[in-house]
Amino acid sequence: MMPGVVMMENGVRASQPTNYDKDHGQFVNGNGSLAPQSAPDRQNGAGAGSDNAMANGKENADGANPAQSQQPGSSASRMNDLPDEIKHITDGYVPLGVLLSRLAQKTHNQLADEIVTLAKMPVPATVVNGNSSHVGAAADDTSPENLNKKAKLLNFVQEKHAEWVKMAVIARWSRNAQSVSKLIDLMFLIRMQQKRYVDITASMADHRWSLTFARLPNPDLRTALQVLSTGTAPWMPDLNYIGLPSLTAKDQLQWIENLNTLLSIRLNLEDYDNIPYHFRNYTIQAGRVTFKVPGEFEVDLTIADEDFDKQFWFIDFRFGFSPAPAELSDALRMHLEGKVNEVLEKDGLSGCYKFLHELVLTHKIGEYVRQAFELRKGRWVDTLKVERLNRAMSIQYWVGRHPPEGPKSWIILGVNSGKKPDAPEDPKSTSHLTLRWFRDNKEVKDAKIPLDDADISTEGLLNRVVGRHVQYILGSIYFKLKPNGRFIKREAGLALDIQEDNPIRSTLQMQLGHACYITLGVSSTTGMFSIKPQLGMTWRWEQQLNWGSKDPVQDGLACLEGVRCGYVVDEIKRRGRSTGWTVSKGPVKLDAVKEVLKSRDVGSLMWLKRRGWTDQWYLMVSLSLSGDTWCLIEVNEAKTKISSFAKLPLSSYAPSLEDKFFTNLTIFTAALISHITDMRTLHQRRIKHFPHDGINYSLPASMKVPSIFIRLSDVLRQPHLGGSNKRTAFWALDFVEVMFRGTHNSPTMPRLPSGDQAADATGGDSALQKEPLHTFLDARIKVSDPSRFGLLRGHVERDVAFSRRLGVFALRLEAGVGSTVLDVLAHRVQAIDKLADCIDAIRRSDRDIRCEEITLSKVVVTYTDRMKPKDDVTAQPHDNRWRATLELGPDGIRLLFEKGNPQLRALDHFRSLINSALRCEKLPFYLSSTLPIHRALDSVEDAWEDLAMNNQGRVEIFSAHLDWIDVHYYLPGPGRNPQAQRRLTLLIRLQKRNDGVEWEVSRREPGQVENPNDEFKQALDKVWNAENKVWHSLVHSAASPTDYRIGELIRAVDEAVRRLAAPSPSMLKQSQLKAQVQAKTSAQAVYHKAMAATKARPQASQVVEILDD
Repeated sequence: MMPGVVMMENGVRASQPTNYDKDHGQFVNGNGSLAPQSAPDRQNGAGAGSDNAMANGKENADGANPAQSQQPGSSASRMNDLPDEIKHITDGYVPLGVLLSRLAQKTHNQLADEIVTLAKMPVPATVVNGNSSHVGAAADDTSPENLNKKAKLLNFVQEKHAEWVKMAVIARWSRNAQSVSKLIDLMFLIRMQQKRYVDITASMADHRWSLTFARLPNPDLRTALQVLSTGTAPWMPDLNYIGLPSLTAKDQLQWIENLNTLLSIRLNLEDYDNIPYHFRNYTIQAGRVTFKVPGEFEVDLTIADEDFDKQFWFIDFRFGFSPAPAELSDALRMHLEGKVNEVLEKDGLSGCYKFLHELVLTHKIGEYVRQAFELRKGRWVDTLKVERLNRAMSIQYWVGRHPPEGPKSWIILGVNSGKKPDAPEDPKSTSHLTLRWFRDNKEVKDAKIPLDDADISTEGLLNRVVGRHVQYILGSIYFKLKPNGRFIKREAGLALDIQEDNPIRSTLQMQLGHACYITLGVSSTTGMFSIKPQLGMTWRWEQQLNWGSKDPVQDGLACLEGVRCGYVVDEIKRRGRSTGWTVSKGPVKLDAVKEVLKSRDVGSLMWLKRRGWTDQWYLMVSLSLSGDTWCLIEVNEAKTKISSFAKLPLSSYAPSLEDKFFTNLTIFTAALISHITDMRTLHQRRIKHFPHDGINYSLPASMKVPSIFIRLSDVLRQPHLGGSNKRTAFWALDFVEVMFRGTHNSPTMPRLPSGDQAADATGGDSALQKEPLHTFLDARIKVSDPSRFGLLRGHVERDVAFSRRLGVFALRLEAGVGSTVLDVLAHRVQAIDKLADCIDAIRRSDRDIRCEEITLSKVVVTYTDRMKPKDDVTAQPHDNRWRATLELGPDGIRLLFEKGNPQLRALDHFRSLINSALRCEKLPFYLSSTLPIHRALDSVEDAWEDLAMNNQGRVEIFSAHLDWIDVHYYLPGPGRNPQAQRRLTLLIRLQKRNDGVEWEVSRREPGQVENPNDEFKQALDKVWNAENKVWHSLVHSAASPTDYRIGELIRAVDEAVRRLAAPSPSMLKQSQLKAQVQAKTSAQAVYHKAMAATKARPQASQVVEILDD
């Protein structure tokens, strides 16, 4: 062997010079200056090269390999000036630069490892303990650790030095690379000539020996002439053979039957255990046994001897699959006969089956290959790549589907031995055709592709494989789409139709809209996707799926979803514009939407607004695989986050985006906005409520907005009473139902005259965009007793109606979209509550009081001081009745008395009563029961008027409360001394008794003694204990029922007190001479009022307790 040649690689820059090269003053295998050479070297180097030739290179050259830059056909420029007969050898050449760089890299890596190893070696104990001496460099460290490090480092250096010395030698020797290369070429030529000489000699010897069997003897013309002329030749030898007797038909039949019997006995007895499993299906007929292997072949065998140890003999062979030749050619028959008989002699029936079985498998593969080449020239042109392998074949389909570096799909049809490793041999197992399918560069091992080798069809096989490939693509897209919420909830339809044997009919159908479907298919020959029907946006997705797809499954899913989103967005834009819906920019960031929807995948978002909405409300449409979500979104004023949202419960089926849908959507969203606003306001005001899912005929059947049941007691709560004080409306059920009824547009600008419409067309259009959208709601209040409101008929007011038959108040409430109706509802309900309270109080009262006129704003009543008359008693005439008017306003109830009413002094107390928590409950009682008192008090004041004018005394009346009245009498003392003024204080109070309540008149003086024993006591005792009185005595006081009798008691007491103030004759004369009467001083009036204020007054709860009993 000649040594290899190390050459400089083409176009590779020379490595940096080493120290070894610097010592010699030259660059080895590089483009440096020519190094000084010794005499022998200069003599040897003055050969074919020029004077400027260098070692393995040329000065001012690119260092390229001359052999690589040599053009063929030009012998003058060939490497080493070799003739054309000499082939230049370049195999096995290694560039010197590669060797040097690899060795340098290896040395560097090993040196780094060696440094790490030395660092990990233990250090001397003196250094560890900090006792190392600093004597100087003269003292060497001879510790074992240091010596081991030095030895290891020395061995490494010696090893690397040896390697680099070898490289230096190679670099030196590379200067003679041209001569060695020429020598290698010549040596190769010589050896090739020697081999050719030996081959020619061997070929001549083979021809010589083969001619021996081709030699023919010289023709015997004499014998041939004698036989042809006379029919015989006497010199021909006679062997005296005895000819066989001819067989009759009966003998032939008997011979065949005997042969059949022998075959049957041999196969059923002698060779029963030796028959192969696949030869168990056989028939014996006509002196032969026919072994049938379904789908493969049929072979006829027979025997030629009665000895069962003798072999079977071949008769005929037929293929058992199609397409196959009906008859064998003579050459194939002769070949089969010889081979089969030979196998039968050696291996018997088992060998015969194996030989014929393997022959048929090979023939089947050949048939598949033949049909594949025909398909490649026909319908599958430029889409198949067929390759015949060693007893196998490979077919790559969809050749142009992906770029050359993309994934490929192919099948390999070959023969499987049927043997299982590490398993005993199974007589049933045999070799068979096997199909391996590689899909996108990966073998599919679990694919069950039927291989019909009885009816061979390469196109059918390809269709089955492609059909499963299409099934994989479309099925993967289908099973990725199916678990998504949009198809689980049946919002859209998805259908997969797979035809495994006819992939062109395999389709994936997906619903885009209400009545629009899209079909995705794959071409069986090219593998290209097709989308039907062709819409405005399908061609772009189809092109991207066919030419820009790396993963057809994932990209196909994105394609279908993209087409659907584009279709829905286009439909919403186009059809919604005519009904007032416009597309707007998203008000918030995507993260806020994800947080609200609680999903990372929000899909494609579309923001809509309805004309007439406020700036805070939007309709967001999220189109995603998890399901289309229509959300009503409310953002804050800064539009930084979502303050509230509600998912629209649309139909589970894809909506029909017609004008009717958008009209219903307008109504539904307005109802939801109203519902959300009202619910939020109810929660903020702490009003108890609950939604009720009832039937609302004002909304479409597919859209439901619950009505709201609101507690009346919370609505009737007064703002100034705080959150804990509630009023119960006994006149109605405790909850009022508020239900949405509809919407309408209310223009914010007045309509222009017809003459000005054309001039202000632009302004009118902008006003149309800003026109507010109003909502209507109905509030239904069910009354407990419809008879209470018997005086109400039909429409009480413009937006209030009452049905006596149903016992229901119907309130029509109106508010703008985004505004609450609770304020309007509270105003209306409070008005009805006030009305109901008045009517109910009057109806339940046992006093003579009745309603004359009833509206939501005013109630007019008339009353007397009597009890309510019975049915058979005639009512008191109207002339003797007093009239009072209750004005029901939003700020409270205002009571008005007619002129001359004696109860005017207590008007403020009446107004305080009806605007308190008791409302009108006790108003009828007090109106009727206090009437005789105030009437009597008026007569008292009239009686004391003259006495006061004469300075004989005075009376002061203080109405502390409706059931508490103080009467102060002031009489002059003896000798008209003002310091000795006599005073009497009477207290008129409503007291509780066992059988009810009654008025009590008692004396109660300020100080420790409330009832001193004086002249007033004597006078009052006579009144208390008078005979034939209409009141009853309580020893120190008197009581009277709440009717006219209390007036008589007050008059009797006043008459007794006036007797004490009766004037003497001298006093009467003085009074007559007096021209003027001194008026009461303001100081006295203040004093008396202060005295009245210091009296303890009963609380409202006490009064209620007394009156209830």
